[in-house]
Amino acid sequence: MPRPCLLRRAALAVASALGSPYRPRALTGLFLASSPPSASGHLGLVRSRPALLDLNSLFIPEAFLLDATHALGAAALRFQPFLGGNLRALRDMAPQLQAAAAAAGDNEGAKVGRQFMALLDAEDGRFEDALDTLARLAEERPYRPGPRLAAAGICDLLGRPDEGDRWLAGITGDQHLRDDILFRYGVLAAALGGAPDAVEGSQGAVAAAALMFLYERLWGKAFDGDMPVVKKVLVTVLLNRLLKRKLRKDAVVSLHSVLKLLRPGTGSSVAPPSTIPIFAYAKGTEQFVLQASQALLSAVVFRAPPLTGERIRVATRAAKRDLARAMEKGDTPAVADLRLLLAFLAARDGRFNEAMERYTEAAQKHPSDPRPHYFVHLLFLFGEHTEEADKWKTNYERLAAGSSDEDRAAHMVLKEELAIALTLGGARTACSEKYPAVLREIVGAAGSRVDAALVSALQDKGLSIIERLELRAIRTYMYSEMWSALKGLKDNDGGRGTAME
Repeated sequence: MPRPCLLRRAALAVASALGSPYRPRALTGLFLASSPPSASGHLGLVRSRPALLDLNSLFIPEAFLLDATHALGAAALRFQPFLGGNLRALRDMAPQLQAAAAAAGDNEGAKVGRQFMALLDAEDGRFEDALDTLARLAEERPYRPGPRLAAAGICDLLGRPDEGDRWLAGITGDQHLRDDILFRYGVLAAALGGAPDAVEGSQGAVAAAALMFLYERLWGKAFDGDMPVVKKVLVTVLLNRLLKRKLRKDAVVSLHSVLKLLRPGTGSSVAPPSTIPIFAYAKGTEQFVLQASQALLSAVVFRAPPLTGERIRVATRAAKRDLARAMEKGDTPAVADLRLLLAFLAARDGRFNEAMERYTEAAQKHPSDPRPHYFVHLLFLFGEHTEEADKWKTNYERLAAGSSDEDRAAHMVLKEELAIALTLGGARTACSEKYPAVLREIVGAAGSRVDAALVSALQDKGLSIIERLELRAIRTYMYSEMWSALKGLKDNDGGRGTAME
């Protein structure tokens, strides 16, 4: 039996540690691993109550770790993904934007915008909505293969390859159709949306698509000074080594293939101009790096679906049912936990007003519980209401004065997960150097969660020397990149303290 992929071990270590005793830990490198994996955050609120059957089947440790890596990548790239509130806002604006483009005579631009929104629907887990839109676009402009290629990629990841073949029938091109960038974008969108085949049989297709975009970032402009070429070679080799443990050799992009991306003297991109709106957007590369990284982690490393918008909505409905049952039974501890869970899900989905209302209600209904005060403090911090944030933090410290170290560690994990949720939910102040205190909070929270997983993986006595060295290399790389980001923030902020202190 092949050895598990190195980072897969990290996910398994976190999962297995959920039931282990509390073990305090000191500083681990740049980030304070402020709590051990046993303080299991919002997942622990569910796992501690086996009666919550629906929620127990929806929440898995890997989904929370995927959220942490997503937020950490977004903070490092200074780019907020189209999730939660950002996606809803864009979806609300799309009809007006498309109508304006059509009124200006740009009918092609309006249709390309609809195609982009269809792919975002797929990333949100709304696969049938995405396919319906792509089908209409294919009918309206049969001379353009883009909608059909994207639809075929989605169908392949849904485990419907015959339907994918029908989408591709009749399209001609110089390359294999399943190597087309739009097909691979459909694959990425479906993987991010939690398509079942992404983790059950099509990991190679997801890896090929993801690596294409990641290596485009590394090598599309090889000598532009953003990263030393030697460092790019090392990252490329490390990615290939890690993935070859889990995938067939032909599923991994070779260095020879990477070199084909180079355009001597021009630094031009493999991405076709203006085929997809985001390619023409200044931050388009960052968006694709985030998408590709998350798809790769989800499908190949952790073999688990991400916490998509559709899964959040399903979990919210289940939590509301469980809350009603707990209130009927008079189970006060369960009611308190479920109120916090519903507020967290609202934040992760970008419904920040609802999250604030639920947290303040929890503080009123459970006056001796310090946790909601901690979370309202964080919401006000993200909203730039410093005085209110300080007031709620003071309330938390007063109520938590008698709490054990283990309880405080558990509170910290919950707070870190909420910071990650606010980031992915689309908080206005997230991922921007204009709000350094918020960005530091995100880096500290997400870095702590990822670092805890890496430390847990290092404790695996079954690691070979090579695996241990590779894991330490990953950890060192993470430290260097995030330290660089934080140092720049400190300089920009006049040397003021960080949100992690």
